Amino acid sequence: MPVVASKAPLMQEIELSENIMRPEAPIVKCRIVYMGNNRNRSVCLPGQLQIQHIQTGTDKDGEPVSETIKSAIDEGMQTYDFSSHDSRGRLIEARLMPDTAGKELAGKPFAYSEHLGHIRHFYLEKTADGAKEFKVLAEKKDQHVIQDYVRQFISRQQRDEKDLAEVASS
Repeated sequence: MPVVASKAPLMQEIELSENIMRPEAPIVKCRIVYMGNNRNRSVCLPGQLQIQHIQTGTDKDGEPVSETIKSAIDEGMQTYDFSSHDSRGRLIEARLMPDTAGKELAGKPFAYSEHLGHIRHFYLEKTADGAKEFKVLAEKKDQHVIQDYVRQFISRQQRDEKDLAEVASS
């Protein structure tokens, strides 16, 4: 079968790299507090935090000096355990918010997260009745980074939904 030549002008096209399509998310450490009453709540999310230790030289005594590089990646899964009790029914005090956290948070189980995609998930997660299932606690210096990331994600999601609706109606 003969190939029909297109009369459309040729364009120089290149494949977009993953870095262009998915901006790097900064690493921030947040405490995720489970606000529900399930004693054995866990959440498994796609993606994980990759930690690399790279030797950058040696110190004055000849000992290796290394730098730790953390990055959020899409591969793998990460599980967050919000269990307040162990398998024998004993309270796991190390996983519970201290009394000094205030009446609303005291005694609630928590886990740490440094993956902004996961932090976003916990920030947006709601129960069936519309209440927030988790509270995300961050240092004041990191709050604007998290808010900007969540805002950008929601904006991108709304833009994608609008584009999809336009394509579907065509």
